Amino acid sequence: MRQKLENDLKQALLLIDSNWSMQNNFYDKRTNFIYSCETLSECLSKIDSLGVDKNYALHRWYNYKTSVEVEYIFCDYGAVHETDKYNHDVDIFIENIPFDVKLTVYPKALSSRPYDLNSRDGKNDMIRWFYEHQSQEGRKQILNRLYVVCDGEIQNKMIKKKCEFSTIEVKIKDFMNEIKLNGINQLEIFDNGKNYRVFSDIVVV
Repeated sequence: MRQKLENDLKQALLLIDSNWSMQNNFYDKRTNFIYSCETLSECLSKIDSLGVDKNYALHRWYNYKTSVEVEYIFCDYGAVHETDKYNHDVDIFIENIPFDVKLTVYPKALSSRPYDLNSRDGKNDMIRWFYEHQSQEGRKQILNRLYVVCDGEIQNKMIKKKCEFSTIEVKIKDFMNEIKLNGINQLEIFDNGKNYRVFSDIVVV
């Protein structure tokens, strides 16, 4: 099942223009059908029948399906998935601690590689950068977060890594084994004049 999805996602990438549009509420509403599409063929059929922007819809479908699948990879190694699909703040629980999972590519803004992701301090500094640069719209919250960061030499390769589930699985398995030995990383986040203690970490792919 996972391999079939991975194949569909790789095919979807071949149909997506690299110049993806920024998300906005109008186009999001028109493409919310992506949440109920299990396969690429279903998604393409909906796109054709509704006459929506194929590039925009496939972009959203790709990001949604890769993110959810990565959440379940964590569950393969001991995490528990949140049962309420409308809970936008919690994706999984690890040792009863709730986490929001963010599957992302290495940020262009950090192309100079200022943080050493082989060190604890480097990861914590990058986590602070992520919290500082999160979306300011809506209800900005300081949540426990796990960042799965796809790295690579060029943008397209990093994007493709988001659906290379066997590679991601190896990294998540190592991460879950590590926290069994050493516990879950905690750090302080400073935001709007307040200090917050959060559980957060980075899994580099």
